[in-house]
Amino acid sequence: MTQNFETALSPLARGTSRGFAWMAGQTLGSQTALLIGRIFLARLLMPRDFGLIALAYMAVVPATMLRQTGMVKILIQKGEHFNRWANAGFWMDLSLGLLAVGVMLISAPLAADIFHAPPLLPLLAVIATTVPLDDCVTVPLARLTMDLRFRELALVGVTYNIFTMAGSVACAYLGLGVYSFVLPVPIGLALRALVMWRLAPVRLALHPQLHRWRAMAADSARLLGTGVFTLFQGMANILALGLFWPQAVVGFYSFAGNLAAQMVQLFAVNLAAVLFPVLSALKHEPPRQMTAFVHSTRALALLGVPLCLGGAVLAHPLMAAVFGAKWLPAAPLLQVLALAAAVNLAALPAGNLMQAQGRFHLNMQWSIASAILFAALVFTAAKWGNPLLVATAELLGAVLIVPARLFAAIRPSGGRIVDVAGIYLPPLLLSTAALAPAAAGEFFCPWLQVQHWIEIAFAVVTALPIYVLLVRRFRRSDFDELMEHLRPMLG
Repeated sequence: MTQNFETALSPLARGTSRGFAWMAGQTLGSQTALLIGRIFLARLLMPRDFGLIALAYMAVVPATMLRQTGMVKILIQKGEHFNRWANAGFWMDLSLGLLAVGVMLISAPLAADIFHAPPLLPLLAVIATTVPLDDCVTVPLARLTMDLRFRELALVGVTYNIFTMAGSVACAYLGLGVYSFVLPVPIGLALRALVMWRLAPVRLALHPQLHRWRAMAADSARLLGTGVFTLFQGMANILALGLFWPQAVVGFYSFAGNLAAQMVQLFAVNLAAVLFPVLSALKHEPPRQMTAFVHSTRALALLGVPLCLGGAVLAHPLMAAVFGAKWLPAAPLLQVLALAAAVNLAALPAGNLMQAQGRFHLNMQWSIASAILFAALVFTAAKWGNPLLVATAELLGAVLIVPARLFAAIRPSGGRIVDVAGIYLPPLLLSTAALAPAAAGEFFCPWLQVQHWIEIAFAVVTALPIYVLLVRRFRRSDFDELMEHLRPMLG
């Protein structure tokens, strides 16, 4: 880690590194389990099943919007007054969750009619049971995060993901079709809630303390607005395709989109989760806060950008060799969506920085603008174009919005455009150089194009060492900082 970074952040830097390592380790384990499970599900189920579950989660978006209160972040912001606000936060979040359940059940027939999919009705009933089970862990989740107990969060998270994916594969093997996606989830959520309350017991009362709800409403309203538009942006592509294209097409797109999203979740989601309490602790020291953010986000890009570009280059052999020939139509979609994922790596951390700065209103404005632009692009592409054009619209929206939002987040603390360029350009250029031999080998040796596993292996064994050497040569300070973040996990 560089001396400047150490000076700016110590001792919080060590907590951030340990937290990032644990959460990255958790996601690596979870994503490995999910990838293995997805391979089995891809072979046991049909594209139409993936399309139907994507439409089901699309149908619950209006109800899910009621749950975007940001209560975990609000409780973390309370700091030393956490115990005073935990009870009111619990009942406020649970009440909105129960309201969301009612909206789900009432709107289910309308959703089934809009998408011409009667099987959505029982699917949505099962999904509705997961809402209160998920909302009841808000308080222990906030307590564990605020205390930087990322080891416990990581272990609970990876266990939950492995359990639910194993259950989904078992259900698919038993021939339960699309219900394989949802039946194990309520059981897993119930077990997770029991474990998290045992790890972080907080005294609750039957009195909901309604007078405290109003005090939390202002920040919650802004976080709700941000969450609503962020959620809408995340589902607009599926909504657009569901309205204009068959369920099988939605399935191909959803499958490719989930694979691309895993590349972002592997690092960006966990870095954002770890950084938020650290950045909140530095809210009265803007220079240190900005230094922490920029250095950590550069380390994130060094990990995430080459993974996303590698996914784009190897999309076709991955689909053919790993998931089976029936998923080949999703390969060109994955190529474009993986590039969009590389741009989106910094989106969530940028939003968290604004929230840690207390700039909830500005963050909501950016979420609104991003959602409107994104929806306009993907709906136009879906109605007058094709799924590949929808994916291209996603990429265009990310390029137009994310770097600008990133600059808006760091500018008040002295951040410059060159800092944004320093996050994206070095890993982009070095990744391209590292992947060039694999691309050249495929171009000059067509035999590789039909030997999919060999093509994948050749790309990995050539690109990985070249990338490491290039980063150490041209970005040594960032490489040392990245290793400092990963050392707790590697050790």
